[in-house]
Amino acid sequence: MMTGLKKYYREPLLHFLTMGVFLYALAELFVDDSSTRDNYAIDINQASMVRFLQFQNKAFNAELALAKWQSMSPAEKQDLANDYIREEVMYREALNLGLEVDDQIIRRRLIQKIEFINTGFSSDVAKIDEDELQDYFKKHISDYEIDASITFSHVFFDKDNKLGAHQQLAGKALSELNQKNVPFENAAQYGQRFYFHRNYVDRTHNFVASHFGEAFSEQVSSLKQANIWYGPITSKYGSHLVMVKKNQPARLPDLVEVAPQVLQDLQRIKQGELKTKALGSMVEKYKINNTLQQPETSNTGEQHASIR
Repeated sequence: MMTGLKKYYREPLLHFLTMGVFLYALAELFVDDSSTRDNYAIDINQASMVRFLQFQNKAFNAELALAKWQSMSPAEKQDLANDYIREEVMYREALNLGLEVDDQIIRRRLIQKIEFINTGFSSDVAKIDEDELQDYFKKHISDYEIDASITFSHVFFDKDNKLGAHQQLAGKALSELNQKNVPFENAAQYGQRFYFHRNYVDRTHNFVASHFGEAFSEQVSSLKQANIWYGPITSKYGSHLVMVKKNQPARLPDLVEVAPQVLQDLQRIKQGELKTKALGSMVEKYKINNTLQQPETSNTGEQHASIR
């Protein structure tokens, strides 16, 4: 019988099982399982709700989020807490299953979160005073040039009209319009219905060209503002008699005319600079062990990360 027992003592599987039982017993005795229990505890308090509000709204301003939380009704607070619990439970269960490992979608979302955080911080820091706005506008004023525009009404004669040649009809109407001093607003009583509009107010050269053709737009743009009818001017549709009420050349604006756009552009530039700086600070904490082949003129081995 002893010979049979000695045989089992030499069995590797028995050694493995014995060691496993021994290690499990040690773990039960000495390893604190409070961390495991904590994984199943969800704290609902003002701080967690304020933080959750910021991520929900993608606006990382703690003061605004706190004010929003304090203004909410008890029912709204409970709904928000329920949303937080639902998301937190699903998040932790996903981590328990290891779903975040080697997942490019999760990687992309985490990167986006950092970008949202940096954007939120930079929007608070990127304050712009009036002098800075004026200075930026002076340096980039050509970017805000106001396009030339024209205001006119026209009387249209269709080239496909069965009554006869559209140019002759337009020439006859031109004499009548000027003899009777027909005003801008009474143009609808003459000619035929046009495919687009009869009156064009503060329209650019490109807009007019899109309706009438390039040649027509160039001719009309050269006309002076006056209470007379010009024409006939030919378009791809027929002949037109035109009265110009306003003809504004392209010009550089005053800051007050474009201030909202200038402010938006400058804020975007400053926020971009701050985001780049914040990212650079994060990257500087890392060392890059570059094992790729290096150019002969550069040193191989360990490098500090940098970003530009």
